Amino acid sequence: MRYIPKKTKVRSELLPHVTWIDLAIGAVAALIIGLIVSTTFEFKWIIAVSVLAFTVLLYVPLSDDMRFYQTLLLLFKFMSYRKKFYKEDKNGENTVKSSLIPYTEIEEGRYLKYGNEYYGMALEIKPVAFFMLSEDKQNAYIRCFQNALARVNIDQHCQLIKLNKPIVFDEYIEDDENKFANLLHMEEEGELNHKEIEARSVILQARVEKMIEANERNRIFGSHFYLTVYDKSKQALLETMDGILTSFSQGQTPIRAKLLRDKQLAVFLKANYEKDFNEHEADVLSSVSLADWTMPEKVEFKTSHTKINGREYRNFNITDYPLYVGNAWAYSLFSMPDTKIVVNLKPVPRFEAQRELDVAIMEMQSKMMYSGKASKQIEQQTHLQTLQTLLTDIKNANESLIRTNINITCEEHMKKEVRALLREQGFRYTEMFGRQVDAFNASNMSRLDPIKDSLRGINISSIAAMFPMISNAVSDAGGFYLGYNQSGNVFINFFRRDEERVNSNMMVIGKSGGGKSFATKNVLANIAADNARVFCLDPEYEYATLAKNLAGNVIDVGSGQQGRINPFHITPSLEDDEGGIKEDDYSAHLQFLEQYFKIILDGMSSDAFEKINSLVIEVYNKKGINGETDLNKLKPEDFPIFDDLYASILEHIKSEKDEYLRRMYQVMETYIQKFAKGGRNANLWNGPTTLKTKENFVVFSFRSLLANRNMTLANAQMLLVLRYLNNEIIRNLEYNKLKGYKAEVDPNRRKIVIAVDEAHVFIDPKYPVALDFMKDLAKRIRKYDGMQIIITQNIKDFVGNAEIAAKSTAIINACQFTMVLSLAPNDMTDMVDLYRNAGGINAEEQETIIQAARGEAFFITSAQVRTFLKIEAFDTVRNVFSVKDYVQFSENEEDEDEYYEEDEDDGGEE
Repeated sequence: MRYIPKKTKVRSELLPHVTWIDLAIGAVAALIIGLIVSTTFEFKWIIAVSVLAFTVLLYVPLSDDMRFYQTLLLLFKFMSYRKKFYKEDKNGENTVKSSLIPYTEIEEGRYLKYGNEYYGMALEIKPVAFFMLSEDKQNAYIRCFQNALARVNIDQHCQLIKLNKPIVFDEYIEDDENKFANLLHMEEEGELNHKEIEARSVILQARVEKMIEANERNRIFGSHFYLTVYDKSKQALLETMDGILTSFSQGQTPIRAKLLRDKQLAVFLKANYEKDFNEHEADVLSSVSLADWTMPEKVEFKTSHTKINGREYRNFNITDYPLYVGNAWAYSLFSMPDTKIVVNLKPVPRFEAQRELDVAIMEMQSKMMYSGKASKQIEQQTHLQTLQTLLTDIKNANESLIRTNINITCEEHMKKEVRALLREQGFRYTEMFGRQVDAFNASNMSRLDPIKDSLRGINISSIAAMFPMISNAVSDAGGFYLGYNQSGNVFINFFRRDEERVNSNMMVIGKSGGGKSFATKNVLANIAADNARVFCLDPEYEYATLAKNLAGNVIDVGSGQQGRINPFHITPSLEDDEGGIKEDDYSAHLQFLEQYFKIILDGMSSDAFEKINSLVIEVYNKKGINGETDLNKLKPEDFPIFDDLYASILEHIKSEKDEYLRRMYQVMETYIQKFAKGGRNANLWNGPTTLKTKENFVVFSFRSLLANRNMTLANAQMLLVLRYLNNEIIRNLEYNKLKGYKAEVDPNRRKIVIAVDEAHVFIDPKYPVALDFMKDLAKRIRKYDGMQIIITQNIKDFVGNAEIAAKSTAIINACQFTMVLSLAPNDMTDMVDLYRNAGGINAEEQETIIQAARGEAFFITSAQVRTFLKIEAFDTVRNVFSVKDYVQFSENEEDEDEYYEEDEDDGGEE
């Protein structure tokens, strides 16, 4: 908890609430009354009483704690002002520029020039998800901001500004256009067929159309935060701005900011006077014309409001603050929509601050001598204590004093909400009656601050703690629209790489009916359009519609009719992401087969199990395969199959003399026979690998296996599918290398995504080999331009026993992203346990997750960035994964094999 000191400039009072001006007015009124009484007028007493009544009326307090005589003075003063200013009046004169806007031009692309008097520079501050952080990290951000503010010297003036301006989607449009061009290139390379291009173009076109609409018609406004500094010397100003940027970039919690130049600077200035404008107008303007373009067409001042370009605005100035405040104490003000906030900040020299506080403390001590009421005594005692604390901090705690003035400009429809919020938060304010010109100037981009009576000296640590640069929006360059929250639209690039994002893996967690399938399909549809190969392990036939509409394929892994995976087919192993030595593929595959046999040969004695592992090596040797073999030269037919293993067992039964060993071989025969020719499971695995996945969206359907509740076959087949996908992952990397895509962030690199839906179905507490594989893949797939998505609704299966919980935690630790939709309260405990070592889930987040409506998600993108959002898909994108045969393909290609079941629905979570 921090404090905001009371006023450091204490008004002198002869008596409580009686100032020298009050006394002077009373003395003049008494003199006038005395003169009237001393005359011989017939109605002198009536006139004298009238003057006395008017004098009393002058002391009546009105709104804003102003006495009536002060209001009259302001009204007379306002009447003397010019009230209308035009960019081009009847005489062709720009009175806005000559009389109202202080800057004259943008010099050298980065300096605001204010005649020959001084210069200004501005930088934009990227907001952070502050409230999702621990208190220690919040304090670290505040210290970083404080260090930056400390760079402003006593000869300079700075402003902290929040503006609402339209979000421009040009970069996203350009990105999507480039992605489409890249897809066409992939078609030329033979990596995508024409139907796949058609399907993906539907998604990209929908995205571009929506963003063009937002740019041109239905504009979306967002909050932007800026810091401006003013100085007479350009060199000193540049050094200060460089120092601020350096302070922002240092520490464990850096604040991202950029210096505004040319058009960016002009757009910032323009947004100070209107929010609904097209910033592309500045594209064709010269640097000389930019400053004129930023100025409003017409400004008109009324006694209680200001009209800029015909739109009415109300102005509020903060006159008093709550005494004790927490972190981000100004956020509630800055988060209001349709408002502009300008905080004027002027450092006070240390000696001047100490002298001012000494005077103020003595004045308060003298006031306390004649204060009567207990409430007044408490108020004055509190005032005195804050001044004494501030003086102590300035002398001993390296504090400094900053003169502060907070001005709020809101659209007319927001005035009631602003008043209510200010009162609720403990602020006192004035609505600047008769002082609209002063309010405009105080909120202008300049060092001029004419509102002197509400200046407050506040210690720099409390100023830094106001930290209003807060937003839960995620706006990744190169990303696609995922949904929205109170801070705006969420654009996510799952393949962004920087100090925050180290991989692309994601966990999707949520109870049935919470919208996790909708969210996952939305992600997969958009990622597929962004040039990614997607493979989905689907136990419930949820993704068939999406596959068909993307010209993909659905493979029933329970029949073997659409392709077989030979367990003995050796595929390359993925390299360890942690830099370990890569084991040779032959040895690694023998270890894999040992895991595989543990599943399908459950119940076999340990001796027989060891013997069968030896026979595997024997059948490989018969095929001329060992650790020295060049596996790249082998064809699928060159590898052993179950028939070879079965034949080897039969040979040993015939030749074995030892009765114990012969019975062991007979047991092995019983187990293996069902996988060899004529066995009930021979169709799955007995034979060379024939599975080919040329399509770029492939669904492996496990529904037929799981429908028979044969978890042994389901787990074993999943293991083989994941092993098969190893080869696809490696092929993807080789493709990128062949094309010369060297950088990890190259947008043309083809990505590969492995999605495991309802992953809890494949977790076997006895043989958690599938979980092991997901854990290993999560650690390694990053190096292969890949992403693993784990989707589950049953967290309990992920925490099972201690061993499973440890492996599940390893998967979570290897996930950059986590999307948590609504959970039942009894699942939340398990969720907290799983994420205890991965940043944790605090109590507020837990409550929000439990109460989340359908489609609302808690989204973790890094240790520092967490947000709540409503998952939303554009209509066209939603139709791609929910409407059968939504994409109508052209007839210039032969129809592919029909695999799609017309009577299936989409899973029902949309």
